[in-house]
Order: sequence, then C-alpha cells, then structure tokens
Amino acid sequence: MAEPARLIIPVWGEAYVNEVLSVTLPAMLAPGNLPALCGMFEVELIIVTEARLFDMVRGSPSFHAAERICKTRLVALDDLLTGVFTDYGMVLTYALFRGFADLGSRVTETYLLPFIADFVIADGSLRHLGTLMRQGKRVIHAPSFRVVAETVDPQLQALVDPGSCVLSVSPRALAKLALANEHPTVKARTINQRLCYLEWMDQFYWYVDDDTLIGYQSPPALVAVKPERFVSQPASFWDYGFLPEASPTAEPHLIGDSDDFFMIEPQSRMTGQEMTRIGGTSLDELARTESLRSTKEHRRLGKQLITIHAADLPDGIRSVIEESRAFMVELQHRLSPTPASHIGHPLLGDWFDEASLRRRGSEDAATLPSSSEVSASLSLPGGAAPGLGFLASATRVLQRLYCKMFGAPPKVSKFHPLWTEVSPVTQKLAKWQPTGRANVLWINSGNWRLLANQGSNGDQGSDKRGPFFEKAPYDLCVCELALKEMSQLNRLYAALRPLMKDGGHVIFKTLKVGGVFDGAELFLSRCEFPDLDVSQINFHGAAIIAPFRALHVRAMRPVATRPVARGAILCALIVLAPLVWLANAWVARRDPSIFRTTWTSLTVEFTVKRHSSTVRRPTQSLEEAQGAIL
Repeated sequence: MAEPARLIIPVWGEAYVNEVLSVTLPAMLAPGNLPALCGMFEVELIIVTEARLFDMVRGSPSFHAAERICKTRLVALDDLLTGVFTDYGMVLTYALFRGFADLGSRVTETYLLPFIADFVIADGSLRHLGTLMRQGKRVIHAPSFRVVAETVDPQLQALVDPGSCVLSVSPRALAKLALANEHPTVKARTINQRLCYLEWMDQFYWYVDDDTLIGYQSPPALVAVKPERFVSQPASFWDYGFLPEASPTAEPHLIGDSDDFFMIEPQSRMTGQEMTRIGGTSLDELARTESLRSTKEHRRLGKQLITIHAADLPDGIRSVIEESRAFMVELQHRLSPTPASHIGHPLLGDWFDEASLRRRGSEDAATLPSSSEVSASLSLPGGAAPGLGFLASATRVLQRLYCKMFGAPPKVSKFHPLWTEVSPVTQKLAKWQPTGRANVLWINSGNWRLLANQGSNGDQGSDKRGPFFEKAPYDLCVCELALKEMSQLNRLYAALRPLMKDGGHVIFKTLKVGGVFDGAELFLSRCEFPDLDVSQINFHGAAIIAPFRALHVRAMRPVATRPVARGAILCALIVLAPLVWLANAWVARRDPSIFRTTWTSLTVEFTVKRHSSTVRRPTQSLEEAQGAIL
C-alpha cells in the first residue's frame, strides 16, 4: 500500500479562493505534479477555507478534475478569522494545523505538503518532490519567488487548458516569466542591484544575467514534511515555530535548482512598498536586523544557495556564486552568537499571542535644471564684455588662477567644492576606459526623449533609426537627467540597453540643485528602476559642502556686473580651500549607497550582463558550490 501524503491549501476570501481554483490548482493538475505524485503516494487534497465558500469550491471544474485524481476534503476555518488584515500569519498558521489535526499520532506516518494559496508551481515539481520523499527525506524546502500579480496572473490564466483545467508550464518557461516580472521586493533584496532595500531582509539575491538569478532565503518555503511528533497547537508563526516543535532533529533538504522545482508567488505590486527604502544598507545594519529576526533553523537554511534560471547556466555564474558566498559568510560572522528563539520571539512573539486571542473561536477572545544646465552656468564666459574695467579684469584673473589651482569640471582636485559631485563620474570613466579608446555615448536632458522614442519604434536590431544607433554598440554611456526625469529611467534604459556591448557600462547622473525639490526620497522610492543587470545608486555630497558650492557658483558666473563681490568670493574660496579639502575627504569616507537627506547629486550605474549559456547542466563542482556555506 502506498504511503499517505496530504496536500493542504489554506485559503479564505472569495477573491483568493477564485485565484486558487483558476491558477494554483490548475498548475497542480499538470501531468508532472499531482497526477505524478498520486502515482507514488496515496494523496489526499485538503482545502481549508470558509464554510460559505464550500459550494464555490465544489462547483469548480478544477476541483472536479482533482477529485478524479485523488481524495479531496473541505475543512472550515471560520472560527480562526479575526477580520484584521495583519493577523494573516496567525490565521494561516492555525489553518495549516487544522489541515492535519485530525491525524493525531498518525501524522508521524504521513507526509504533509503545506502550500499557500498564492503558490503556483511548474510542471514536474511535485514529481521531483515525490522522488525525494521516497528517498526518505523527512523535511524538504524549496524557494518561492515573488512576481507582480497584475502582469503575471492574466498570462497564467490564458495558459490554462479550458477542457482539462490544467496549467502546464515548464520550469524554465515559468522562470522566464518570473524573471521578467520580478516583484519590487525581489529587486529590493538583490544585493548587486543596490537601488533599494527592505528594512527587514530575509532573502538575498544576486543578478547573474537576464536569465539567471541566485540567492539565499531564510527560510525557504517548507513544501513537504513527515513530522517526528504530533503537535496539536502552534507555538509561533508557521515559518518560525512548526519545525522546531514537530521535527526537531530531522535533517532539512533544500531543492536549490529551479529545473527540479520552481514555485512563484504572485503578489500585488504594492505589497511591501511601506518597507522599501531607496539606496543601500550596511552589513552591520543587516546583521542587526537578522540577529533580531532569525532563529537557529533560519540561519541554517539561509546558508543554502538557490539557483533560478530560464536557460542553461552561464559561465559567469561561478564568480557571482563566490561573491555571494563571501557576502553571506561575512553576514553570518556578524550575527549575534545566540539566535532568536521561536518561543516568545523578540519581534513576533507578543504579536502572535495577541492575534491568536482575536480568533473568533478563541476562548479568550517644482521644475529642476539638468546637470548640463548647471554645468553651463559654472563655465567661464566666452568673451569679455565691454567696459569691465580694471576690477572686472582682475576678477577674471582670479577666476583663472582659481581654476588652475583647483581644476575645472569634470577634472577637479579635492580642494574644489564640486569634487564630491563630479569625481564619481570621472573616476568611473577612468576605471572603465583605462586606454581612453572606449566608444562612448553621451546623452543629456535635452535629447534622451529622442532616444527613448526611437527605442520604442521599429525593430531593435535596426541600425538606421537615428544618430544614436550609428556607432553602436557602445562601451560606455553617460546620461545626464534632471531629478524629476529619473521617473523615466526605466523607459530610457530599455531603449538604451540594446545599444550597449555585453559588459558595457551605463551611468546616469543628476543634481539636486538648491534644495528646491522637496520629498526627493519619496519621489525616488516610487520610481520604477530596471530589473536587469548589475546596478547601484549612489548619493554624493553633504550639507557641509553646500555653502562652498554656492560660493563657487557665484564666483564662476560672468563678471559683467559686481566684479568686486565676485573677486571677494574667489579670495574667500582660496582661503577656505583647506576646509573644502577636509570636508571632501570626510564625505568620501562614507558609503555613498546609503541614502542621506543631505545629498546634492546622485549616480545610478549599470553593468550590462546578457545571458551566454554554456549549454549544460550544472557540473559536480557547481553542485558543490550550491551546498551550505561553511
């Protein structure tokens, strides 16, 4: 007789039940999923939902299809609901327990497959899971990958076969869809795309190329477990408290390759927005929050590498894996020596207890100038105005002396008030084109719309759509934008990327002039940045530099009027040069990726990484690299 297995899906709310019946369950009906698992185990499907929705479930064609494959049962959860949205984790935990509570001590002889309503699996995932279960793996994890529901759900629903109610999508096809529609919270957790981050990071990703992402999840989803003992009541949230209580000694197994098991989690684009912050964060801050959040089990599972890929793995993956391993080792090293306990968790314990008591069945019941325009205002006049007289001539001499001593944009010394704003770009260009022979594309605030419009029309392979395409592909691109134009960066980069060589570099720069743009952090956090390529946003300058910069702007204006005042300003800047140097040196020591309200300029950098497959499965050495971080 086949071993018993119980697939448990908790879901409440009519919209979510409809999602399960129209997408989640059809994906499980794919040949390599529930039908294959039923050929290995005696499977029972348990849907834990509201009693008022039983008829809706029973009348669904996808549920009828499941009934023809395995035993099915509906279990009510009405007494668990509180009507408070933030109690979701508590309700989910109790609903999962309700899905196996009737087994009692027999739970130790039964495989439990807990699947959240949002999970959509690729064809063949449950077959691989069943193989591992047959091999005796008692605790099996697999990553879930968040995608934007607004764009992914319609595409998945269109792929459901109307006759059989089956949604059969191969792992690589589903991975391709997922990587093209990453959720903003995935972007915020991608370490080598340092454009934004989440206040609490429980997942860490690295971009490899447009078809490959690697990472670590703490914890990944629990997709199968044969408990070592029966636990009737939860001690904490599901991901925190179930395994330490039900399977304290079982060795966990992680399915790390998306070819074997791949599962997406469609979420609204707005989910997690309140926890997203612009820029990067420090390892010390990550270690602080992880020390508060992570349990012993989380830390152990968070060492395991996962690989999500829509094509064969590229040659360049090894270097990215080593980079990620070094990062995670350093993060683990900085964690507090004692993990958080799942009992009375320091962050979640009181919250879970309070939410549990709320159960119904509980007994206790403005327009900015572009940087190019600013640069123009800082340049020396082209010719002398008539009638300047001796003072005007003397002021021009001081200007020339000042520029000779301190340089002029873009090449300035650390004595220059604009050093913190112009040096990041000049230093990057010097690094990226050491021979000085790179093919460079320069774009400014006045012509980027022309490129964006050309990129949205016609075949991207054409080289006859305007001057930008004539010299493509480019090694480097420097693009100047006004701050408000940063909201168009995603559109511009989509048009620009086909013009760049693989491995090419793109840098966008902008100035926050005079502090006239209020709410810059909120504005930037709502900008849609590209998901592709290795990227980073850096914030330069500081309030301490601003007065010197303001003096410099005044001193470098044409000297047709008020030459005495300008001459005095130039003298002051020369006298204050040591202070400027000290201020610049102090600012240079800070991590520019961390957002500060006092920034005066920013850069967003990209390194193009297109997929170049090796046409092979992972080798043994790569599989070893995918093991635990020791």
